[in-house]
Amino acid sequence: MFHHHKHSAMGDLTLDTPNTAYANSYAIVASTATIDDNNWNSVVNHLVERHPNAALVIHTKNDFKAIKSGLKKKMPRYVAFVCQPDECGRVFVSECHRLMRSLDNEPYIDAMWSIITGFDAEHAIKSIDNDSVQQPFIIQKSINFTSVNQDLFEKCFTFSDGKKGCWFSKNYGIDDGSGEEKDEGEEFPKPPAQIFADILEQMEPDLLVTTGHGTEQSVEMPWSTGKLKVHEQGLALLDEDDEPIGSAIESSTNPKVFLPIANCLVGHCEGSQCMVTTFLGRMGVRQMCGYTVRTWAGRAGWGTFDLWKGVPGLLTLSDAYFLHQARMTYELKSINPRLLNFKFDVSDDDPGYETVTEQLDKQYHLDDANLDDKTLQDIYGLCYDRDTFVCYGDPAFAAQLDEDCQESLVQTKFLRTGKKTHQFVIEYKDAETAQDYHLPIGKMFTNRIENYNIVNGFEYSPVISDNFLLLLKPTPRDKESTTITIDFRGTIIE
Repeated sequence: MFHHHKHSAMGDLTLDTPNTAYANSYAIVASTATIDDNNWNSVVNHLVERHPNAALVIHTKNDFKAIKSGLKKKMPRYVAFVCQPDECGRVFVSECHRLMRSLDNEPYIDAMWSIITGFDAEHAIKSIDNDSVQQPFIIQKSINFTSVNQDLFEKCFTFSDGKKGCWFSKNYGIDDGSGEEKDEGEEFPKPPAQIFADILEQMEPDLLVTTGHGTEQSVEMPWSTGKLKVHEQGLALLDEDDEPIGSAIESSTNPKVFLPIANCLVGHCEGSQCMVTTFLGRMGVRQMCGYTVRTWAGRAGWGTFDLWKGVPGLLTLSDAYFLHQARMTYELKSINPRLLNFKFDVSDDDPGYETVTEQLDKQYHLDDANLDDKTLQDIYGLCYDRDTFVCYGDPAFAAQLDEDCQESLVQTKFLRTGKKTHQFVIEYKDAETAQDYHLPIGKMFTNRIENYNIVNGFEYSPVISDNFLLLLKPTPRDKESTTITIDFRGTIIE
């Protein structure tokens, strides 16, 4: 285990020194309409109390030039957009993505940003009221609509998306109808939506992972065996014929993270009565990542999830979201830097795959570019996902998987090797782990740097910017080695 020590002198700072000014820097962005509304202004005030040194950027509705000017002066690590639910639809989200890549001369995302909203101001405050939540928030219990490695959790329950009616669990059995609790089964003992409600109340999960059909108003249980639907009182429980079963879920108070990573539209906030505003605050959700459009490529959703759980405890969910956005930008840049200028126009009522392909082909004439099918699909998929997958909640909320659940597969640290030189060190548990691990590994810096460049370690495909380092191919070339070292230059910005 690497241990960090607080340093006082600038010359002693490393890029993982905790509690630096940059690591705690924060900006709050809100419209004049939100500031002038007494209830919603209380959301801003709540954030100011939590982040006393936060910069406040106020703008008239969607004046992104004013927002950019305000943020460039501070270049904070975290940016929270406080929005009333009718202010943060998919067009706003896409504009935020582009804004947050434009604060400096690099094409990558410049701050860890998210949107704070809710059914009303009271529920928006509940979604960020983290005083009683220990940080980091360690994920121990989960409800899944897709197969997720059960070793990541102390308890979990999975509604299988691999076989209709199938379910399995870890340290959480349910009565299969025989009067005896079982850990798995091939037939639901009662409607799945009711099982979900029961487990939500009894297990009090830290994480919800959903897949399958979704809309702004609902998410289906796997294999369309039921549905959770927005209701005035919370979440209505429906059977496979869309008929109500039991009482609606009015609230779930324990803090949790919600990842509708493969659901269409669940991340699209279309007003005060939608999935976003129902889960934030009302269902105890502190962070949520989802799509504002119909899912297709899946690059943003699954990529964020994979980075987060690849090395349990290494990254917060905010870290994983940020680094995967940078990864997608790098991949697009690697195909052709001109593609970075593409702006997916999502102003149609229901933009989809056909929309992005038509816009790309019109702007870049891809049909005449002699590109192979895989490259074409990569272009379409990256351009579709990059500006349509959004994070809600306080961006500084630190949700992590338990690093002990897989015996600390990987450890990382930064070393200061000179006034302007650094090392990033990755240490695997053993040589077998080092050879088997193929996901990118990266870390956020706790100080920004300038005049940076990689000196050694190009074979690992490193991507560096002013606030992160990401290795796309972190597999040691020596099959007996357990260590990777990247040497790079960078002047720490005071």
